[in-house]
This record gives sequence, structure tokens and C-alpha cells, in this order.
Amino acid sequence: TLLHPLDTIRTRRQVKGGLPTSALDTSKGLIPQMAGAMPAGALQFMAYENSKEKLQLLLKNHTLGGLKPHVIEIASSSLGAAAASLVRVPQERIKQPVQADIYPNFMAAIAGNMNEGGLPAFFTGFTATIMRDVPWNALSFTFFNIFKMIYEQMQNKAPAQRDTMALAALGGTLAAVIMTPVDVVKTRLMLQKPDENGELAYKGIAQALGKIALEEGPGALLKGVTPRCLYLGPLASITFSFYERIGKSILLKRGPDWCRSSRA
Repeated sequence: TLLHPLDTIRTRRQVKGGLPTSALDTSKGLIPQMAGAMPAGALQFMAYENSKEKLQLLLKNHTLGGLKPHVIEIASSSLGAAAASLVRVPQERIKQPVQADIYPNFMAAIAGNMNEGGLPAFFTGFTATIMRDVPWNALSFTFFNIFKMIYEQMQNKAPAQRDTMALAALGGTLAAVIMTPVDVVKTRLMLQKPDENGELAYKGIAQALGKIALEEGPGALLKGVTPRCLYLGPLASITFSFYERIGKSILLKRGPDWCRSSRA
């Protein structure tokens, strides 16, 4: 939520043709952002921790050629992102049209979605959101753990809190750059309106990627990459360092034999 102004700048740059952004514009969509942030984060954290614990138990007798830590991180973080999308997609469908000046406030955005198609309209762009958030989370966690392992090998010690946050920010930023084209498509899908013939310009992820690249040039697929990186780098830093601390706290409370406890 603290980084919301960067998210608004990103959305306004990704609109076809782009929108200029003043200081007052950066607070647009703040209410739905605040309302959805905690439920989405809680769902993601619970799904991540739960799936990680179960995968560790399931694979406790397997090494997967030394790739087990990465496989577990990718799978559990992906499930966490998918769970959070159940909240984030309706949140985005309310927030982004306000950010892009389609509606004056979140109440108008809610009414607009209801008029367009009822409750299913709140999930327009769900697939694109999954295709953006799941890979970003998987890549971020993977890059973070790779950078952390490199750090430990080079320094012969675990990274301190400050270093953990820096490594997480680096991983989140790199993943953000890679997934920006899908983010542009997701924004266009969520914000588009039918033309006079009732036709939509963008009909799916692949078609939208091609149409944007053809009509606006390949560079259009990287619109908003700077505010997106400035938004997701710190977000990854805060989130992953939080996960690290909470995860360690949970393990300490369970004790050293928790993974060998019998399960019904």
C-alpha cells in the first residue's frame, strides 16, 4: 500500500497511448488497494507456508538431483500467488479503472463491473493475472534463493537482515522485468471496453501480445517497467524478509523433531 503511487504510475503508462500523471493522480485507487492488500497477503502466506510444509514432508526422502529446495520454492510460491489471485483480481478490476480515469471512484468501478456482467466481470483478466503473478513469484523466490546461496558460498555465512532484503529486492526486480510484457497485456485486458460494434480489441494473452507489438512496437510491451521494478523490488524485499523471519519463528516453536511427527 505504501508503494501504491508507483503502481498507479505503472498502470497509467500501460494504457494505450499512456496517461500523464500528476501528484494528485498517484492516490487514485488507494481505497481498493488498502481493502484488498491484507486479505490477499494473508491468503498468499497461508497457501505458501502450508504447501511448502507438505512438499517438504512429501519429498523428504528425495533430493531431486539437488534441485529439491528450488522445486519446493517454485511450487509453494506459485500456489501462494494463485490463492492470492482470488482476491487480487477483483481488487484490480476495481482499482485499475479508477487509476486509469475510466471511473471517478471505487464505487463507480464496482457499479460499472456489475453493469458489464455481474460478478463474473470482477474476474476479467484472471488468467492473465495468474500468468503474471505465478511466474513472478516463482522467479522471485528462485532468484532470491539462488542469490542467497551464492552469498553464503562467497561469505561463508548466512546473510544478515539487511543483506537478505537487498538480495530479495534484486530477485524481485529481475523477475519484474521478465514479466512486464504479460503485465502490460493484463492491464489492457482489464481496462478495455467494447467498440461501437461490441467487439473487444484484445481477446487473449497471445493475441494481445502480438497486437500490441505489431501496432505499437515491441517496446510497448515494456511500458511501465521502471515503476513496476521500483514497486516490486521493495515489495519482494519486504515480503521475503518477512517470510524468512516468520518461517524461522514457526520452526523454532515446533522444535527440531516437527518434520518427523506422525500425521493422521
